[in-house]
Amino acid sequence: MTIRLRTHQKIHIQSSSDIFHLMQPILRRCSKRDRAREHFWILCLNAAQTVTHLELVGLGTQRSVQIDPKEVYHLALLKDACSIVAVHNHPSGRLKPSYADKVITKSLLAIGQFHNIKLLDHLIICEENYFSFMDEGLFEVLNSDASMVVSSALAAA
Repeated sequence: MTIRLRTHQKIHIQSSSDIFHLMQPILRRCSKRDRAREHFWILCLNAAQTVTHLELVGLGTQRSVQIDPKEVYHLALLKDACSIVAVHNHPSGRLKPSYADKVITKSLLAIGQFHNIKLLDHLIICEENYFSFMDEGLFEVLNSDASMVVSSALAAA
């Protein structure tokens, strides 16, 4: 589901805080029932790191949301994105990334390298706060793992 962005929402992303301040009101606009479910959004950015498109790519249960990385990058390619940001909420308010959160992030990093569309960050948000994979150093660890996956796949081809 595409979320129509107003002109003031098509912002230049400089930090995870910028992303959170864009996404927080969008999460709060969801009905109380929908806020009890995990959402997964993709922000598409141009070469200047300005948000050009925002799409809800998954709506799950209270504890999880299923995402196909292939569909994420299909959207990014259709929207001519130079980079993307992944954002999902944890209805529980617990901001610690799960094993599944790390696995999907690693997959998005690997496929992004293949398509030359960089995953800039992955945020877990709740109504009052957020967790950034990039800011917390997890992004670097997962990115190096993803690089090895891509290198191995290319060597095997």
